[in-house]
Amino acid sequence: MKIGPIAIPGAGERATGTFTFSGDEGLAKYEWPYIAIAGLQAGPIVLITAGIHAAEYTGIEAAIRLGRTISPDAVRGTILILPLLNRPGFYERSIYVNPEDGDNLNRLFPGKPDGTWGERFAHHLLAEIITKCDYSIDLHAGDLIEDLEPFVIYRETGTPALDERIRGMADAYGARWAVKGMPTSERPGSLFAVAALNGVASMIAESGGRGLLIEEDVARHVTGVTNVLRTIGLLSGRPERVEPPTVVKSFEWLRSPVEGIFHSHVRVAQLVKPRDLLGDMTDLVGEPLAAVTAPVGGVVLFIVTSPAIKKNGLLLAIGEL
Repeated sequence: MKIGPIAIPGAGERATGTFTFSGDEGLAKYEWPYIAIAGLQAGPIVLITAGIHAAEYTGIEAAIRLGRTISPDAVRGTILILPLLNRPGFYERSIYVNPEDGDNLNRLFPGKPDGTWGERFAHHLLAEIITKCDYSIDLHAGDLIEDLEPFVIYRETGTPALDERIRGMADAYGARWAVKGMPTSERPGSLFAVAALNGVASMIAESGGRGLLIEEDVARHVTGVTNVLRTIGLLSGRPERVEPPTVVKSFEWLRSPVEGIFHSHVRVAQLVKPRDLLGDMTDLVGEPLAAVTAPVGGVVLFIVTSPAIKKNGLLLAIGEL
């Protein structure tokens, strides 16, 4: 059995290796790592991905740990783990984008077969691997310059049976907060959203950030994904009963109106009210430039930790309550 360019081992076995996308010189110069686990019994195919943003290390580490610790004897179906999607950016410590073309890989799906490097990567990944799977879990964190409150993201498709499976996954992860994307409100081109539109039950899980491998943040991903796998019946063991997340009304990203130094007055997980002062921008000699206030009330889900902000640069995000 193969899933795209990846050979899946026989029943009850685990395999590790690398693969590439042949026929495209720009892609084929890289090799992507994978871990494939084939259960003793037939069942669904679950894809676990991480590192689409190369410096979101907790997701990468959690994906590797899941691949090394899940026993094939406990699996009904197949688990395919791709722990590092942004292969060009990993050793460059790239923030947000891949260095081949400066694009955010999680804004390019479904991609183009004759587009930029990132668009071609998205096209091949979607066509050859993602659409061959029944479930998809994409692991994220705050990027190298972001602090983050753990949350999950999912989108509704309008197909009741598929949406029920997706919500079941998001509820089982164990996060306190959830962002629900709709066709008109999500940031375009995300892996999880395009996967859902192609009939794959998919979600994002966010845990950790700031380029730090903090054990609590890695373990949250491992525990959450394990519970999702048990909930969908792919992994043996009784799922842990967890409280479903609170779904925020909107996901508001705040950007700076000016170039300057950002001084945050809030922290992640803090609840804010409309018009609360969240921070301020100053110039390089300390003169005030702009006050940053909350457009809505809600919970602070992430904050950019670097004070050096370009005009229109990202500052923080609020989940509206």
